Amino acid sequence: ARDCYEAVKKNRLTASRALQLCDLALEQETLSPTNRAATHINRGILYMRQLSHERAMQDYEDAVAIMPDMPEAKINLGAVFYYLGRYPEALAALNEGVNVPDVEARAAAYYNRALTHERMGNLEAAYADYSQALAVQPGHRRAERPIDLQRQQVVAADAHAPRGVELRHDAALQLEG
Repeated sequence: ARDCYEAVKKNRLTASRALQLCDLALEQETLSPTNRAATHINRGILYMRQLSHERAMQDYEDAVAIMPDMPEAKINLGAVFYYLGRYPEALAALNEGVNVPDVEARAAAYYNRALTHERMGNLEAAYADYSQALAVQPGHRRAERPIDLQRQQVVAADAHAPRGVELRHDAALQLEG
């Protein structure tokens, strides 16, 4: 499982080799529930990087089934729902994900939720979540641009223009123990 985590974190192996390491960990290692869920999350991240959203969704759902209170799983599940255009489901998952203790992950959850609100046409909620991402993690580069646009009172049509910003889904989950 540690090799899977390192493959995600360092992003130096081919996708197929990294996936193989995660598969081996899930099939052959005796893992605690937390580490099993984390390994599903990490494999899901690898699938997301390949744009295999359905496969990533399955891993994230497996992680939630194993550890229902793991907010990192909810953040990643929210990201995959966003990519699949399932915005209400993304919002529901991200609402649970914003409770993560890790500052970087919490900022990502607020940022992802802001993007989701924006896609759903709720610009006030989007602005509030972009602001919250910056409050949690000052200098959050991705959240600053939408705030700057809002400050300039950009019209709603411009607020929906593509920004070339990827949804956050790539925070490898550290294994315990």
